[in-house]
Amino acid sequence: MKICLIGPGIMPIPPKGWGAVEILVHDVRCELERIGHNVTVVNVKDKSEIIRQANATNADFTHIHYDGHIDVIPHLTCKHVAITSHYGYLEQPSYWKRDGYVRILNSFAAIAPYVIAASPGIADVYKQLGFNQERLFVVHNGARSDLFRFDASCEYPDRSLYLSKIEQRKRQYIFQTIPDLFYAGNHADSRFNTQSERYLGEWNKDYLYDNLTKYANLALLSDGENHALVCLEALMSGLGVVVSEFAAANLDTSLPFIDVVPESRIKDLNYISATLKRNRETSIKMRKEIREYAKKTFSWETVVKDIYLGVINNILCQDKV
Repeated sequence: MKICLIGPGIMPIPPKGWGAVEILVHDVRCELERIGHNVTVVNVKDKSEIIRQANATNADFTHIHYDGHIDVIPHLTCKHVAITSHYGYLEQPSYWKRDGYVRILNSFAAIAPYVIAASPGIADVYKQLGFNQERLFVVHNGARSDLFRFDASCEYPDRSLYLSKIEQRKRQYIFQTIPDLFYAGNHADSRFNTQSERYLGEWNKDYLYDNLTKYANLALLSDGENHALVCLEALMSGLGVVVSEFAAANLDTSLPFIDVVPESRIKDLNYISATLKRNRETSIKMRKEIREYAKKTFSWETVVKDIYLGVINNILCQDKV
């Protein structure tokens, strides 16, 4: 099958450092190509160039991974086109006006594309907005089981890691006094103290693949997420996760190595510190189980084979009717 994946056109694919959307587009391409599909990635910002490059692929299926490109769909010659939003506040309508997202949703409604949501919660938002449920699907994100090193033992059993771009949405500055919480990511929030000895700087991809497994667990306490890739990467590396309510999409929160911090307690640093400690103690004893859960649920091999290709075939069949 010829498949065209359209990225945001903001950073290279694959990225050298941060860039979750760019990472997942690259990883999906790798898995699709591994099992024999012909995949082209279009990753430019200019919409006329997106249209030109995408149409030149003569693709059987096109998947857009940036909702700002919604208006190119009517100009694509491929008739089987789906779009996925990676907007972090999609489940929180109070942010839509601030972020100019109402205009994008109006375009979604007018164009009525096939929509692939990254979680059931996001799919519910589209349903509540009146989107055609026959054109709505759910495919959660995945992570590369072949790239992330896994050690059954933990080198830093007393350390939690907050691995993410340091920005307002992630709220890292709130938690900097927690003594066992370390930070890695490119800095984009002046409230965060980069002089702290627990700020580890920005990690490149090779360093991430090799070193994430050294930590006991991951923290992601942001005030908005879509489906956070970093949680899947942490689980794949054998780490437990402590997340905010907004970062818990698609995670089995009944598992002992996954903890969700209620939003009502997000500024209770004693509570969060104790939760991180308890989760570390649990997770370092269950690293093999964590890794197996991640592989079974979130490896791209599983996601593509068991979910994504089924959605693509469903769309192709619908358009034949």
